[in-house]
Amino acid sequence: MKERIVDWYYTFPIQLVILHLKSNLFLLFLWLVSLLLALGKMGVNMGFMYLMLSPEYLGEVGFYSFALVGGAFGGFLVTWNITTYILHSPQFPFLASLQRPFTKFFMNNAIIPLIFLVLFFWKLIDFQWYYECWDGWTIANNLIGFIFGFMTTLIFTIIYFQFTNKDIFSFVKPEGKTPPNLDKPILPGNRTMTLENVKNPNYAKVRSYLTESFRWRPVRNVAHYEEKFLYKVFRQNHSNAIIIQSTSIIILIITGYMIENEFFRIPAGASYFIFLSVVTSVAGVLSYWMHKWTTIFVLFLILIINTLTKHEFIDPKNKAFGLIYDQKQAEYTYEVMDSIHSQQNIDFDKAETIKILEKWKKKQAKSKLKEKPKMVIIGTSGGGLRASFWTMQMLQQLDKETNGRFYKQTSLLTGASGGMIAMAYYRELYLRKLKGENIDLGDQKYLDNTGKDLLNPVIFTTVSNDIFLPWGRFEENGQKYPKDRGYIFEWQMNKNLDGIINKKIIDYKIPEYNAEIPLMFIAPSIVNDGRRLIISPQGVSYMATPPHGSDYREIGSDAIDFRKLMAEQDADQLRFTTAIRANASFPYILPNVALPTEPRIELADAGFMDNMGLNSGHRFVHVFQDWIKENTSGIIFVVIRGSDPQDKPISERQGFIESAINPIRIMRRIVDIQDFEQDTYLSYTMDIFGEDFVDFIPFTYSEGEGMNRASMSLHLTKREKIDIINSFYLPANQENLKKLKKALR
Repeated sequence: MKERIVDWYYTFPIQLVILHLKSNLFLLFLWLVSLLLALGKMGVNMGFMYLMLSPEYLGEVGFYSFALVGGAFGGFLVTWNITTYILHSPQFPFLASLQRPFTKFFMNNAIIPLIFLVLFFWKLIDFQWYYECWDGWTIANNLIGFIFGFMTTLIFTIIYFQFTNKDIFSFVKPEGKTPPNLDKPILPGNRTMTLENVKNPNYAKVRSYLTESFRWRPVRNVAHYEEKFLYKVFRQNHSNAIIIQSTSIIILIITGYMIENEFFRIPAGASYFIFLSVVTSVAGVLSYWMHKWTTIFVLFLILIINTLTKHEFIDPKNKAFGLIYDQKQAEYTYEVMDSIHSQQNIDFDKAETIKILEKWKKKQAKSKLKEKPKMVIIGTSGGGLRASFWTMQMLQQLDKETNGRFYKQTSLLTGASGGMIAMAYYRELYLRKLKGENIDLGDQKYLDNTGKDLLNPVIFTTVSNDIFLPWGRFEENGQKYPKDRGYIFEWQMNKNLDGIINKKIIDYKIPEYNAEIPLMFIAPSIVNDGRRLIISPQGVSYMATPPHGSDYREIGSDAIDFRKLMAEQDADQLRFTTAIRANASFPYILPNVALPTEPRIELADAGFMDNMGLNSGHRFVHVFQDWIKENTSGIIFVVIRGSDPQDKPISERQGFIESAINPIRIMRRIVDIQDFEQDTYLSYTMDIFGEDFVDFIPFTYSEGEGMNRASMSLHLTKREKIDIINSFYLPANQENLKKLKKALR
């Protein structure tokens, strides 16, 4: 029994696994990350597992999308085997004496990929059955698609190596023929092979290997072969391997350049595996060429790239589409802020906004209300497509349940991230209906549109284009901008929403000014100093400083009026979709938007500063408190939340590692901290107006009993959509619906 265990230990597959654990931790890390992503153990809130478990191609999830993912996975598997073969084949010199050495290496190196595939297929079946609610045939069809793509890649690879790779017998001088030139090194930069060790029968402790027919064969000693033939076999095999590796990079670059062509926009899961192929190839090449200098070389390369991008020799930063960048940059200084938010500007902007409020009041009078109208302010939270889908569901349902009074009495829309996408979409539909278009605001198709996938094109563009620095360009307003994941996000969002919000911010100035539609304050966070940028077609300098008696100059600005800051950079021509995207720029998923200022400032997700828009809402009513008290009968804050504010652990057990990173972990509680701050803002508002004057009515998405919460990803499964729709009918939300109806009377 002991001898049998020893025999298994010295088999080629087991020795390769041990070798990976000793020498290839980075390459093993790629497998581990991929497995954790697929199983939903990493990045689950961002929905990264959907990239592999629910890939889309040409707008559909099915055989072809899975075939592309399977083919790309096969490419990663081949590249991984090629890389490890290049790095470690000299440690197993018996390979050079075998027919089809790479194929046998591939067969014996299969333990790790097989573990991945077994767990992946198990999760794939479970996910599609539970989350996508697909039947057995559909699931089987998708699995067959993956396997078809995977096997196609393997077959082409095997055929290529079958006709190009040679074994040692190919280089033994045939009678009457000149031997090939064996003086060249195996590869440029190759580390020297110590053949005294390589030819030592005890150098690599392998006693048997697995053949293509799944039979075990003993390892033969190759000490009797001339070393030049061993060199030749490995050099020729390595050269062919480099061709395969280069192909992966070329495919990514080509598909990245064609991001607007849906035919070339392969599923993000496929792009991910191709990207892993590139990473694996680069890691192998660096390790092969640089050997012990690899770490130093990588650090030096990072410093060089950082220096070039810092001084804009290379400028990979995302731009605000529509703004002018090649002329004078806007000064971003305290002096400029003071001039923008001068008392004169504040008084003028307040007077203009009061004109809008007067028109809003006149519109309410046409409803023949017996008393002054209630002013509705809607705030919506961030949270990817979950927040967008939930917000659209609530806007449709609340307007339907109140016979249109809810939205008609709304004066201001605020919020963050995904929720604001739905807010913008519904507002445009409302405006078009007002202009005479045949639109049913409660139509299911509008809800379906907000739930369409955005994740696949964004991740595809990230791995196929952005990592190589975006080199595609498009022109708008006389400026050229890079085609990056920010660009493709807007492109896909416009496609999903039938292109109706593809406007400039100035296009909404007149409809807002005439109170045809509510005001909308888009307020992304400024990364550099923590202020908010208030984007609106109206003058909003009064939103930049907390009200403080009659003198606004006693405290500094914590926000900036976008149109005044960017006046000379053609602020009015900013794409409305770019403003929405800047408001939803979750770190790394979407790029920060860099503005043409000096010094350069960047915009990130509004959720960092005001996840539900209530900061803006409370400030607005504070500024206009006198008008509101005189002309309305109350304020209704309607908050559409994508998560339950009470769903927080009171405490959790912590080891020393968790305790050590507690100062960092507080960042995970940004939204929780904002909840406490919003309670403070609400209490201040009630102190000013009185408790009977203010209603605070939240509508919160909570998962149904026995359901997993929908991820705050840019992709939603069928089950998640059903769960979000059903959340409206939960007792807490139905009770708050009654409160809203009562408050609107």
